Amino acid sequence: MNSTNYLTLRRLLLSGSPKKLCLAVILSVLSGALYALIIPTILSGLSDDHQFILGDEHKEHVQTWFFLLIFCVLLTKASSVILVNNLAKTAVAKLRIDLSKKINAMEVSQVEKMGLPKMLNMLTEDMSRITGAALAVPMVLVSGVTALGMLAYLSILDFKIFMFTILGIVVGLFLFQFPVSRTKKYYSKSRDLKDTMQNGFRGLIYGVYELKLNKDKSTRFLEKEISKPTVESLKNEKKGDFIIHIAGNASEILCFFAIGMVVFLLPKGADFQHQNLYGVVMALLYITGPIASILDLMQRLKFGEISINKINELYAIDVSEYQSKVQINKDWKHLNLKNIKYSYESSDHSFSIGTIDLTIRRGETCFVVGGNGSGKSTLSKVVSLHYLPNEGHVLFDDQVVDKDSITSARERLFVIYSDYFLFNTVYKELTEKDLSLIDKYLKLFNLSGKTQLIGNDFTTVKLSDGQRRRLALIVALVEDRDIYILDEWAADQDPEFKDLYYRFVLPDLKQRGKTVIAITHDDRYFDCCDRVIKMENGSILENFEPIKLEAG
Repeated sequence: MNSTNYLTLRRLLLSGSPKKLCLAVILSVLSGALYALIIPTILSGLSDDHQFILGDEHKEHVQTWFFLLIFCVLLTKASSVILVNNLAKTAVAKLRIDLSKKINAMEVSQVEKMGLPKMLNMLTEDMSRITGAALAVPMVLVSGVTALGMLAYLSILDFKIFMFTILGIVVGLFLFQFPVSRTKKYYSKSRDLKDTMQNGFRGLIYGVYELKLNKDKSTRFLEKEISKPTVESLKNEKKGDFIIHIAGNASEILCFFAIGMVVFLLPKGADFQHQNLYGVVMALLYITGPIASILDLMQRLKFGEISINKINELYAIDVSEYQSKVQINKDWKHLNLKNIKYSYESSDHSFSIGTIDLTIRRGETCFVVGGNGSGKSTLSKVVSLHYLPNEGHVLFDDQVVDKDSITSARERLFVIYSDYFLFNTVYKELTEKDLSLIDKYLKLFNLSGKTQLIGNDFTTVKLSDGQRRRLALIVALVEDRDIYILDEWAADQDPEFKDLYYRFVLPDLKQRGKTVIAITHDDRYFDCCDRVIKMENGSILENFEPIKLEAG
């Protein structure tokens, strides 16, 4: 699936095995047809006057036929449901992987604009709802064919009653569909509020330390971010459920009105046998179940439709496919930013930088400083190519980073932002040199005994914030990239590790020929860098070499 090939329930089921889906449909239809034969078979067993389906010469075998029917219904219905269940769950698993690949291919700005809570709900709740809708398909087919079979039986018994019943079903479906078409707005609103709830749940977990220190803030947070959207979501879902259940029950009751009309009000012809009346009543009662089942399954299909629409919002986003056609020269000497402008706007925040002209020499250690909102992080994300400039170019020497070379350029960089995610796996082939470096820094950062590397996995990443950041830096060093961008890495470190970072790690990186761009507020360590870049209001205010402390 891609952005030009939007998702539908039919396409999702066909994405697995069309032959198996076809077999499931056939089994569902067959199951419904066999269901429809049960009532005539029962009536044949109850009365000697009622004609047997296989002919009166086989009527002594009616009980065998009945139990054979029951067994075949069980076999065909179960087989159909199992087939569709396997197809649906396999297709949804593939869809989840496809969505993950789509998200992975999106630019950072696109991910930020859509929002983490919304995407998490797509990968979790929406997947469950789509699976439920897919599983409803064979049940709708079984119930539909059963109802059609019983209607055919009614037409044989009495065509006038058959036409009357058809009229009742049409009226019932209209009474059901007209109000149900208005439930979408309630279910859609409920689903949107669940994105808000997801964001609240994240705040509840990740903000636990802050919330514990302020009871009033904690109460207000729970009310605004969790309680209010939860109650509002529930209210909207209940409104949708109310309409569907009222409409469904009203439609179902019509069957009983039809029975009453047949028994008490409709005139019967002289040739209408009393036994036929039993058959009509039983057929009408039997139709009630399948129709009620179809109406009940409509809710699952409606939920599935809303979830599919949500996922199609993600597929609608255009994603640039970058090819590694051009490699960045591995011996580059300068990283150049020429006439860079970048701006971003969304419903809740906006920021911009520009015009930026900056040259960073290979092997240079630069500190980027400035107040909150000065553009430090935005500049670093442009340098790291997470944000692509609206104007201007990023160059390695004279080589412009474009769609053909951006993949190669990004592989020259490693970044630890303030909101980094620490993976518990090192995703590269580790050499003896890498293992030695990891062991060295685990001891240096006092992490030995708290975690260790087994294979490519750390035994745990459930560490304190400072320890996690130190472990993230170890992984960065193992990656062995040309450029390191470190966003406030030392902000939450103890003095000994902060000093170790500035006095040992950064000089070590410089000695290895690495370029370091460190966002920092630690002006007392300015002597540890080659240049200080001061940002203000999205522009470079100053760009100077700090005064070095003299040895001794």
